[in-house]
Amino acid sequence: MATRPTPAEVTEAVLRCPALLYRRLHRQGALLWSRPDRMWMVTGHELARLVLRDPRFRLPGPPGGSAWAEGGSHGGFLQSMLLAAEGERHARLRRFFSGLFTPRAVRARTTRIEAATASLFDGIAPRPRIDGVTEITARLPVSVIGDLVGIPESDRDEVSELCRLISKGGGVASGQPSGREVGAALAHVDELTGLVHRWLAVPHRLMPDSVLTAAAAARDTPEALSEVEIVANVFSLYIAGHDTSRNMLSGLLLRLATHPELLDGLAAGAVDVSAEVDRLLLAESPLTFTVRVAQEDCELEGHRIRAGDRIRVMLGAANHELLASGAPADNAGVSFGEGRHVCLGAHLARTEGHVLLRTAGRRWSGLRPAAPPVWAPHFLHRGLDELMLEIEWRR
Repeated sequence: MATRPTPAEVTEAVLRCPALLYRRLHRQGALLWSRPDRMWMVTGHELARLVLRDPRFRLPGPPGGSAWAEGGSHGGFLQSMLLAAEGERHARLRRFFSGLFTPRAVRARTTRIEAATASLFDGIAPRPRIDGVTEITARLPVSVIGDLVGIPESDRDEVSELCRLISKGGGVASGQPSGREVGAALAHVDELTGLVHRWLAVPHRLMPDSVLTAAAAARDTPEALSEVEIVANVFSLYIAGHDTSRNMLSGLLLRLATHPELLDGLAAGAVDVSAEVDRLLLAESPLTFTVRVAQEDCELEGHRIRAGDRIRVMLGAANHELLASGAPADNAGVSFGEGRHVCLGAHLARTEGHVLLRTAGRRWSGLRPAAPPVWAPHFLHRGLDELMLEIEWRR
């Protein structure tokens, strides 16, 4: 008699292949009520686009009465991030940062992204076996986002660790700050604030096309950011630029390792790197869901939604519906969101993917998994903790 899988076994299976969960959800409809989570779940692609674009649905704020809420010791920090701001504050922050993320601005950075990628490959050559996450995909985004923000190279690892700890204790991803770790997260915000003060105290040393340079130049002007807004967005850009890019780049390495024909195609210039990146984003959404809160009573898919209801938009499920319908290769679905909160860094992230693929095609003649990939033990961020690879280098 067959035994039923344990909850741990079910979780492991979903982490390894979330498509199984997505197919089950799609059979139940585009909008579902999750009784255990007490929230709605959007699984359909068109409905996901609608909810993400509709101003009746907003990002959830921090719990009232917490240190992160307005009036708390660190009130305004989470709400000052591009990832979480709403209304006029969000529009003002987006105007301020948008110039750093235009296609032209990203093209100007591409040479530096290529140099950073080449340096990583030089550092591992000619080793026949590496962990692709540790050696490449966790390191490249730190370099790229550090360059964008304008963080001195000597401080980038420290900032990455501080931002990781703030995110964990502050509940940035989950929306539920950890009671046990929130105090430590607040202390880490103070540490990051001290670093930002130090960098801004010597504006002549800042990189000319960085976030910190723009913030320093805007002082005493109507466009000036507050101290909280500067620190919050140094953090916000690090979290968004590192976690999402790391997951996407790890997925690309796994795809190269499991589709050996791609390396020769890349070397010959016969592979459309843009299509490969979008194909990966559609199949393996680096961020699997995002949450919105209804601002008023309304109706979706024949269901009554009450003001205050939470709605989990299942980005991965929405993309898989698009994938199953035969989406064109140049479509990343809702991987970068939609509407007013569409990711400003989408073009930068795609460029990192393009550069990684082209560099791998030039440097490697063969690539295969040396061990089963180890997926990160949480569902929200779809990414790898370890990817052991066997490499053949081009001569």
